Amino acid sequence: MIAVPNDNKKREPSMKATTNRFISILFALILSAHAHSQPTGTPVVIGEQLTIESQVLNEERSLIIGLPASYGTGNRSYPVLYVLDGSTHFHYTTGITQFLAQNQFIPEMIVVAINNTDRTRDLTPPSEEAMEQEFMPTHGGAGNFQRFFAEDLMPWVEENYRTHPYKVLIGHSFGGLFAIHTLTTRPDLFDAYIAISPSMQWNGQRLVDQAEAFFKETPELPISLYMTVGNEGGPLLGGTRKLAGVLGESTPEGLLWQFDHLPLETHGTVPHRSTYQGLEFVFANWTLREPERVYQQYGLDAIERFHAFGDERYRTERGIPALTFEFLLGGMGERGEIDEAVTLMSHPSAIENARSPLHSHLANILRQNGREADAIGFYRNAVQLNPGNEAARTALDELDVDYSDLVPEPVIDSRTLERYAGVYTSSEANDITVLLEDGQLHRELDGNRSQLFALSDTEFYMMGPDVRYRFIDNGESAHPSIHIRSGNIEFVAQRRSED
Repeated sequence: MIAVPNDNKKREPSMKATTNRFISILFALILSAHAHSQPTGTPVVIGEQLTIESQVLNEERSLIIGLPASYGTGNRSYPVLYVLDGSTHFHYTTGITQFLAQNQFIPEMIVVAINNTDRTRDLTPPSEEAMEQEFMPTHGGAGNFQRFFAEDLMPWVEENYRTHPYKVLIGHSFGGLFAIHTLTTRPDLFDAYIAISPSMQWNGQRLVDQAEAFFKETPELPISLYMTVGNEGGPLLGGTRKLAGVLGESTPEGLLWQFDHLPLETHGTVPHRSTYQGLEFVFANWTLREPERVYQQYGLDAIERFHAFGDERYRTERGIPALTFEFLLGGMGERGEIDEAVTLMSHPSAIENARSPLHSHLANILRQNGREADAIGFYRNAVQLNPGNEAARTALDELDVDYSDLVPEPVIDSRTLERYAGVYTSSEANDITVLLEDGQLHRELDGNRSQLFALSDTEFYMMGPDVRYRFIDNGESAHPSIHIRSGNIEFVAQRRSED
């Protein structure tokens, strides 16, 4: 028999209980003091969570939105990456997209991650299998979820963000199943699909037969598909391999696809590697990986064709990017191909995309080879692209060439300059301090100070590296922010409120 104390009877606390309570309170105070002693810093924000109302699903849906670092710097539009099982995959997906974009392997993208309410309902097509019908009674709503994308989500995203038409869908497991199902029933919804360990065992692998019929009936399909499977094995692996076999025999014109078996990855770890490799595959024509080899074997025409195909595929007008010119010019310089280098850097894409150091580098080569008249034009290009290119300016001074038309010197009133002074913070860089001394703005970053020279009332440059600071007016009652561009990296730094 267990004795139960009478809760209505008042009991005096024992000495042991009092001591334990004292120790607990003391320990809590120590923890509290320790917590208060922790240093405070600026939060690193990678996205925001919000809710939209879905008319199709008759419910609210939670989203996590990640914007590119350069989103606040201008009016550029961005492709959209839609991620299923959003709360699980959002964090590393934004990291991967940012990393690949900074290295110019893919474009910067808006990440839209969709959180679940009834995952089985939304991501599965109807099943004829008795066990799936019995144990997953809400299944079969994939068609309605497609309508949610088309009628609710995509219009909302396009209305509220600056979106480029190119759209990518990433799905894992049931999400991968939804991706394959959508590719074969509503291929127009997305331009590219990344299906990670898709649940192809669903409905007795009938989706394979559906896909085979669809591909045979579809002569042209300008879409990209990347599929992976980890170490799952069984009918999931079997169904995905069957689908890859179908694609190998019946590939519509324009469909670019790849299947990778990743046996060292589990069902839980395969999404990370697959997302990285999938985005590389989808944007394989964004930047040429070995431009020097291609140029040596096939010439500049092949490089132009590669990027023309990419522009058509991704609906852009980039031309040949700066990184390609950097590789090509470096190789030409090593081989002493001066005339070829001049032809290369006179290409329309080079004039528009290549950065200031490339023009000054070629100018140096020309000058060293006695071609000063040719060098002057490229030195001027270098200064026009970056008025702070000291080497190019020095060379033009030595050649007695006037370049004042390339370096404006606007007069800015002191009140405007005072408004710009302060400490600015961003997750992309350490704190940036803007100081006003003797009527001149200076920038301090990581202990280094540089003067800021004005191009206009709002835009400034530094001597040396091609870094631009453009102050953004947020209204009389708000602090300004800074749009910072350094090479191909752009971001916005916000003024600290206490300043």
